[in-house]
Amino acid sequence: MTVYVGVDGGGTYTRALAFDAQGVPVGEGRAGPSNWQAVGVETAVRMVRGAVAEAAGTVELAGVGACLAGIDLPEDEARLGAPLAAALGCSVRIANDIVAALHAAPGDPAGAVSSGTGAAVALRQRDTVSRLLALNQYTGPMGGAQDVVAEALRAAILGAQGAAPPTALTEEILRAFGLATYVDLARATESQDMPAWQVALIVAPLCAQAAASGDAVAAAILREQGRQLGETSGRFFTARGAPKDLPVALHGSLLRDGPPVYREGFLAGLIACLPGARAHQEGPAALAGAAIFAARSFGVSTEPLSAS
Repeated sequence: MTVYVGVDGGGTYTRALAFDAQGVPVGEGRAGPSNWQAVGVETAVRMVRGAVAEAAGTVELAGVGACLAGIDLPEDEARLGAPLAAALGCSVRIANDIVAALHAAPGDPAGAVSSGTGAAVALRQRDTVSRLLALNQYTGPMGGAQDVVAEALRAAILGAQGAAPPTALTEEILRAFGLATYVDLARATESQDMPAWQVALIVAPLCAQAAASGDAVAAAILREQGRQLGETSGRFFTARGAPKDLPVALHGSLLRDGPPVYREGFLAGLIACLPGARAHQEGPAALAGAAIFAARSFGVSTEPLSAS
């Protein structure tokens, strides 16, 4: 018996879904972040290999389809393709992680928006996929967890000095990092000791908790970041001739499972630009989409995967 594996890898974690030659899922695996731009090629390859090994077990690999954050240009595919194939010992197909969300999206044309550590936007029209350029902090859309974190840290530091409305974020963030004052917090933001994705894992949930407890500043941050991502997505879809009732699949920890106030902001921004857009949180998750991408890449049935 041989298996195929689909991989959904981002700035926070990497997940893998193994399936047999009939497209029936047989195992899952999980590892740390695999965005090579954040963790480097060697670590990205190690994380993908670990998730794939857990999903496939001792069964021989027939092929792997990996949808990974940081795969933005053809040279990125080349940069990871060879070391991944060598590490996994099989044929590998690589795409950006938003492609996994697109393969899980309903209908055609269909849009997909993902908001986790970062944010991504893409549109599928028949056999054509258009992606919003997101090479770095200057080119990508606003609205991911790192943007929420940046605004939360700014609000906490300014609020502590009376230069912005007071917020519970000041005390909560200081406590989470074991710091005494806003000056310590400001200095900590300059440190390279903790990667941005680790800071996001700590601060983003604190912002969500503060908003849920009634903190107006935290709620405003989440709503505005969601609105910006929604508006950017709507403008991107509209500029490419998408229908006003475009189905849009929502993925990522913020949009799919995150604070309602963030999602409300996103929907308000999306509908302002694309009035009839139909946002979907249900349906296959991005991991299933990555497996569908892998199955289509290697000529395997996608029917069981589409139903998962």
